Amino acid sequence: MTLTIGATCWNASKFIRILLWGLAVSIPAHALAEDVQEFNDYAGVVGDAPIGMTLSLSEDKVRKGSHYYYRKYLKDIPLTGTIDTELRFVEPGGGVFLLHYVDNKLVPVTAENSTGLIGTWSGNGHTVPVKLVSVDSSSYRVGHRYEDVTNKDDSQFEEPIKKFYDAVINGRPSDAVQFVAFPLRVNVGARKFIMINSASELQQRWNIVFPPAWLEALKKFSPHDLFTRNGQAMIGAGLAYFGADGLEIVNAIP
Repeated sequence: MTLTIGATCWNASKFIRILLWGLAVSIPAHALAEDVQEFNDYAGVVGDAPIGMTLSLSEDKVRKGSHYYYRKYLKDIPLTGTIDTELRFVEPGGGVFLLHYVDNKLVPVTAENSTGLIGTWSGNGHTVPVKLVSVDSSSYRVGHRYEDVTNKDDSQFEEPIKKFYDAVINGRPSDAVQFVAFPLRVNVGARKFIMINSASELQQRWNIVFPPAWLEALKKFSPHDLFTRNGQAMIGAGLAYFGADGLEIVNAIP
């Protein structure tokens, strides 16, 4: 009996060790704190072209996931480089950013009290001015900035949002409604809202939900590298919020 109990205990102990080992192996990468990086988002222009830029910097290094994109194309261009008295970022095509931190008065400052970046971009024999404003900061795994919203990677989650954006901006209600998670809450004023329960209802009330002034405001923003708040992704400084299944909230222009 003693031997049996001892064997049973040993087997149970071995089973627990194997189980714990299996759980450890199956823990997803996002559970490891070292995979999470701090990122800072900027918006501005290279010459006259609107861009967005996302940077993860550590001491004198530009970390993986740093990139910029032209709003016209919404395609990430990776950045590598060095940090010294200037920030020097290099893109795969050979273009080079030389930037430094500034405050609201465009006075050179440190990263901690800066409100943006200014400098130049050089490439293809041309040099143009760059001006960027700091817009947000957050921490996440590379490729998973929407982890609080969905288990999809960034490109998968953004794809329907980009399609909604294109459809609503270009006046295609029948296409846009495909990317709405009904019922849709529409906040029309202080403590006032309406609920849209179906695609047909949204199309009938389209101009109330998306008036011309709202659409013009939306055009100033990009459906890419969105900010997350309370388990939703926000576009247009709060004009609209998306959840895992599509558009969930629309806010009237303040």
